Amino acid sequence: MFVLDLDREVSASPYFVPHSLQRNLADGDSWVVSGTLGDGWYEGEIALETGFCSRITFADEWFAPSLLKDFLNRYGREEIHRALIRALDSSAFGAAGALSPPPRGYRTTV
Repeated sequence: MFVLDLDREVSASPYFVPHSLQRNLADGDSWVVSGTLGDGWYEGEIALETGFCSRITFADEWFAPSLLKDFLNRYGREEIHRALIRALDSSAFGAAGALSPPPRGYRTTV
């Protein structure tokens, strides 16, 4: 479990509980970390893809868009994305080099 360090002070810190790490060679040698993201009021499944193009997919964009909207209104999609990358990069995932993007051409899609 990771407690996410946001760029600002919040009343309840969001957390991420990863449950799978999968290598994706089809999209330029990237990794997909799947898990549960929440903050006590909201909890949902996400997939965070890292590598050449980093992006986050929220399952609730299809299953519970109103709940996800409230969560993202509290923190912001980009801020959550940055906090997830920082948390995972400083973990064993990052230490193993699994989340390191290539040095050139790195872009982020949120």
